[in-house]
Amino acid sequence: MTPPPQTLRVQQVNAFYNYTVGLDVTNVDLTKTAGKLLKSGLARTVCFSDLKAVYLDEDGAVRLEWLRPEGRAWDNQCSVKFSDTLPQQTVGDLAFCLELSFLERRIEAPEVKHVPPYLRAALPPVVLEDADMSLPVYPWLKLHADGIMCISFQLDTIWDDLGEHEFIRDVVNLFQRYFDRVWVHADIQRLDAEELLPRSFEAEISLGGHAIEGRKTRKLVKKMRQEARSLLDRSLAQDGRIFDLGSEAWELHQVVGSENLTTWEATIDLCRSMYTSALVSEVVARSKTRAKTGAHLWQGRPSISLMRFADQPKTKEELFSKNGPSLARVLMRSATIDNPPLPCDLRPFEDYSFHGNRGLLLWTWLRQDSSPEDAWQDPNTKARVLENQARAEHFEYHNMRVARACAMASAPLSDEHLVQAYETLAMADAVIHQSSQAGEITDALGFLMSAAGTRSLVESAKEQARWHLDERRYRNEKRRSRVDRWLAAVFGFVGAAGLADLVVKPFLHETYSSWLDWQTGLVSFGVAAMAVGLTAALIGFAGKVWTE
Repeated sequence: MTPPPQTLRVQQVNAFYNYTVGLDVTNVDLTKTAGKLLKSGLARTVCFSDLKAVYLDEDGAVRLEWLRPEGRAWDNQCSVKFSDTLPQQTVGDLAFCLELSFLERRIEAPEVKHVPPYLRAALPPVVLEDADMSLPVYPWLKLHADGIMCISFQLDTIWDDLGEHEFIRDVVNLFQRYFDRVWVHADIQRLDAEELLPRSFEAEISLGGHAIEGRKTRKLVKKMRQEARSLLDRSLAQDGRIFDLGSEAWELHQVVGSENLTTWEATIDLCRSMYTSALVSEVVARSKTRAKTGAHLWQGRPSISLMRFADQPKTKEELFSKNGPSLARVLMRSATIDNPPLPCDLRPFEDYSFHGNRGLLLWTWLRQDSSPEDAWQDPNTKARVLENQARAEHFEYHNMRVARACAMASAPLSDEHLVQAYETLAMADAVIHQSSQAGEITDALGFLMSAAGTRSLVESAKEQARWHLDERRYRNEKRRSRVDRWLAAVFGFVGAAGLADLVVKPFLHETYSSWLDWQTGLVSFGVAAMAVGLTAALIGFAGKVWTE
């Protein structure tokens, strides 16, 4: 007998709120960027995809660590020996990076290499507080060499049968939830302010979308910026609050200017904006020009692992019959929809289900009788959580790569950006097809990119790219034609002068010997110029008649 549907009562959940940014640079110097991240205090350890790492030792000096894991690709475990001088927090960060790297190598075949080199770093944590809740969130950075950046805010929570409505409101839609206080590291806030203050308050001084310009406006904007900087310096000069997060003590500050506010935009989306701005300011591009790096496009969606909930089924058949409507409402991010359709399951095996759409990736675990009540007591839980995140990052990278190419094709920043965008769009289907050595992951990637609407943009974006390429070709041809006309005039002038000196002038000397030299030269040049011009006109007329 099929069990009746029931609402979710959540007990354990792990979420990565992934924000993917497409930078307006397509060639990032990862080494110099890692150096700036360490110097600015945004990161203490940076791990590269080739398993080299740089970190700050206890004296603040930059050190290099070469990671050499031992183990085969398809074994269930591998081992690595760290240097004895590594700080404890660096060991934890590198272990996290190595686990993800091990899982990523299982996703993509080593021969394909569609994913460029990248760096990964742990960022200072965030604490979200209100009257009855304090949520520590742990951000991670993944920056690819082609300018695709992913900032992941990890949240792990345990609940006492949290209701479905509250789960959707407080976890799934965390970006909409307001908190009383948001605690962020001082270095993040300062870098964010340094990036925003030079161009701040200009949009506010406007009327009907038109900027109000003038001397008084400039003085007012300057005064507002000075006041904002003074407030920043005063707030960050004070002692922050110490939070014991994990095995470390972190000094965090409230968001500047929010200390005495009761109604303001205190959400995790504010943290996304601050972290993105701070990190973009530290990115170093491989470019001869010193153009400032900016965020061209960003997208965000959570990847949620639903690990424990009340009456958790053992099989997928039981899961979909009992909890199918609830899972569909979670995917719709709304608890008020009656019987929404549940998308197809992207996991063909019986260990867990995987659903996704434009706004959410949802991994729902099954539970056997032998499974512990606390999911983290299972030694394989961390590997399963990171496997889900590795697949989420795999999708986010390929989706943003194509989405940024579509955006650049519609409004290219330069000829180089246009050509790279067209190449990306032309190879989009082939890259998706070759993105993984597992058919399950390839099929899921294609489905999710279609669900996100990205694949439907490719053809129109290619047409836009062709139009821009044709326009640039037309402009280049016009410019070349103009240059050709000037060159023809110059060579015609030189040819007329040569004809006058070698042919016409000697003839005039013999015929009109009484003329002065300057008269002979002037008349001979005029006669030669007329002859050259007449010849050019006849050739042009003949070519026009011939083409018609």
